[in-house]
Amino acid sequence: MTIRHALFLFAALLAGQAQASDRYTTKDIELYCVAVPTTELTAEAAKNYNVERTPNRGLLTITLVKMSKSGKSEAVAGQVYAGAINLHNNLSNIPIREVREGSSVYYLGEFLVSTPDTLRFLVNANVLGKTMKSEFAREFQSTQTALAQ
Repeated sequence: MTIRHALFLFAALLAGQAQASDRYTTKDIELYCVAVPTTELTAEAAKNYNVERTPNRGLLTITLVKMSKSGKSEAVAGQVYAGAINLHNNLSNIPIREVREGSSVYYLGEFLVSTPDTLRFLVNANVLGKTMKSEFAREFQSTQTALAQ
């Protein structure tokens, strides 16, 4: 899987209108983060990535991309840590798992959410000797999304 495929997966996870994402860039590394309710995933995507589609769960997707001087980009591995703070100021750890498909690598983390709530995500990554940090918020509503099987 190429970086284009990894970024396509990343974009596919942005299916909802109320999506929240962040991009952090250094000189040659980019950190992409997105959080979505698992109900916004297709049944096929949830099955492929072993994600449970329920209204009280969310999925955090993180991709680390190295940009070369020639403009070529490639997903790179790193150490990724994440957490979320809810409106009551409670911090929860988000366990992150690395997913490798061919030459691509990205990171997924599932988390619980009690709707309605707004979660502030904190993502730290160490990649190629560089420390990167991202912080962004996502509102989760209690609207029930029909889950297509």
